[in-house]
Amino acid sequence: MDELEQTPAEKRQLRHGYRSLLADAAARKKEYLEDSGALLLADLERANGLFGDVNNTAEGVLDSRFLLLSADVGAQRAHMLRIDSAAFDSLAYIDRVRTVLYGTDAETGAEPAWSAVGKIAAGIARIAPRLTHAYGPLAVEARERRKAETTRRQGASGSSAVAARIETMGTEDVRQQENQTTRLVQKVHRILAERGPINLFELVINPRSFAQSVENIFYVSFLIRDGKAYIDDSSGQPMIEACEPPQQEDYQSGLTKKQLIFTLDQATWREIIDVYGIRQSAIPTRKSVRDEQGLSQVSSQVPR
Repeated sequence: MDELEQTPAEKRQLRHGYRSLLADAAARKKEYLEDSGALLLADLERANGLFGDVNNTAEGVLDSRFLLLSADVGAQRAHMLRIDSAAFDSLAYIDRVRTVLYGTDAETGAEPAWSAVGKIAAGIARIAPRLTHAYGPLAVEARERRKAETTRRQGASGSSAVAARIETMGTEDVRQQENQTTRLVQKVHRILAERGPINLFELVINPRSFAQSVENIFYVSFLIRDGKAYIDDSSGQPMIEACEPPQQEDYQSGLTKKQLIFTLDQATWREIIDVYGIRQSAIPTRKSVRDEQGLSQVSSQVPR
């Protein structure tokens, strides 16, 4: 039909037919999936009949909507399709192989008849199937992991190299490390309680050791977390003081915890020492002990 010969009434009737078809298709989407396919084919025939009168873009858009809907239904039906004839039952396959290997009774402990399996395989293949067809290796041997070892390279002076062996920390080592950390935190709390309010930097910054300054901040963080100390910066300076841990009633009354990230690099560490004129840390310097390889172990003793 020519576009000029199509009257407005015919266009409205065609659009009404498409809208009715789309409404029916949306309502029957579940039936499309459960049906044998006759219902979808019938609606496709309706759409083909309507498409014969389409001469304008507006009606063509309606036709494309139904086409997309029917294609989506077809894809879902194809996804749900199951070809039982090509299904592979791995359990049944294993049972049959076991029957060929051991006969009807596989509990007798007899040697497997691999030659019988080979004869069956020879009838359908020129080469023996790979072991991957048996769903994994016939025997698995656990490999022992070797302990990693590292060696320090010989220095420019030609001194002999010292081997540093990397060992995994055992349970006793972890427990000992935890006990040492607890003792250090308790010692820092006693120092803070005896000194009273003190500037945070004067407490934790050790002018002799950047590493111990970082460790001191680590120990103080436990006191802040447990509510055994608090920091007051209302005066413009971070003043820290020991206190009693808050109770549940205090939090119910509106008390809140605030956390912050303390960043300290060596440049900032030196600047703090110069600005505050720190000559000695309130937390005493811990002794450094050297092990058999000459490596320094800092903070191996509780400060006294």
